Amino acid sequence: MRALAIFLTWALGVCVRAFPVWLLWTTPEEPAYLAHVPALLASATSEVLVALSDLRAYPEGTTDPLLFALKGAKERGAEVYVLLERGPEGPAPERQEAEDLLRRWGIQVRGDHPETPLHAKFLVVDGRLVVVGSTHWTKTALTRSVQVDVVVESPELASAFRAFFFRLWEGRLAARAQLPEGPWREPAVLPLLELPESLLHFQALTRLLDQASRSVLVLLYQCAYYPQYPDSPSTRLLRHLAHGAARGLRVQVLLEGGEGLREVAEGNRLAAAWLWVQGAEVRLDPLGTTLHAKVLLVDGRHLVVTSANWTYSGLTRNVEAGVLFWGTPGLAERAAQRFQELWARSRPLP
Repeated sequence: MRALAIFLTWALGVCVRAFPVWLLWTTPEEPAYLAHVPALLASATSEVLVALSDLRAYPEGTTDPLLFALKGAKERGAEVYVLLERGPEGPAPERQEAEDLLRRWGIQVRGDHPETPLHAKFLVVDGRLVVVGSTHWTKTALTRSVQVDVVVESPELASAFRAFFFRLWEGRLAARAQLPEGPWREPAVLPLLELPESLLHFQALTRLLDQASRSVLVLLYQCAYYPQYPDSPSTRLLRHLAHGAARGLRVQVLLEGGEGLREVAEGNRLAAAWLWVQGAEVRLDPLGTTLHAKVLLVDGRHLVVTSANWTYSGLTRNVEAGVLFWGTPGLAERAAQRFQELWARSRPLP
């Protein structure tokens, strides 16, 4: 896990400083998240914040390195908080086992606001480290999927994620975030901390796609085209991709095939077919692989890593979390290389 030095320009332009960023590109052959994140948690001395859409414990111990890292942090005196999505059907047995373990260890565990899906996946360690992306703590996510997360060592970014976490912890969801106006200085990092109806991801992704001049790479678990709802955020983003292809950009879109998941398969194939007709290059992930990542790369310079799918729920209703790296070619090029490796093994549309 190599680090890159990135510069942070805060949303209001008040702070510019260098800090390291690690790209965690997880595959079944290379479980990067599970290999590195337990050690980051093991470094905690004062506070660990965990927000996840799912967390489970298994008899074979797949998630034990993460769970026991939280236990170790608690035993060293750190305050540990775990916030989880609370679905209407109640927790699965493996989920209940994980919650029971954490509570026995004295860790504070809470379900999210009952009316708002928590789809975010992020950690904040000691107010200095942020881990954010697509990975929740399940066997499938950690060992059988393609996931993309980033580790960012930045007290400024951690402060934003920490404030967001406690807003979620307390159920205070009536707030709106705004992107900085005017030209964005390069390089910059912007937290995409999405509350329901904020449309923060939509605003950021639209701006990126509008300014693209050479190439657009998209990696998604779910991508929805709603022909009956032309103003839906995901439909509008797909139109931006189509406009980019029409003006000569190379647009590559790689989607989960959805084998065994009818809703995912049907939605992605409809979006894929529409984009292909519009001139984009579209492929489905290799058979036997679950593509769960959510990534946008523009011009080999700008990168978004997030939990948000391009669906109505992902862009409008859910709590999501991501980071936009603006003008960071070293990090973007590394992600683009991994994208192209996966692209080469993926399936063109029939």
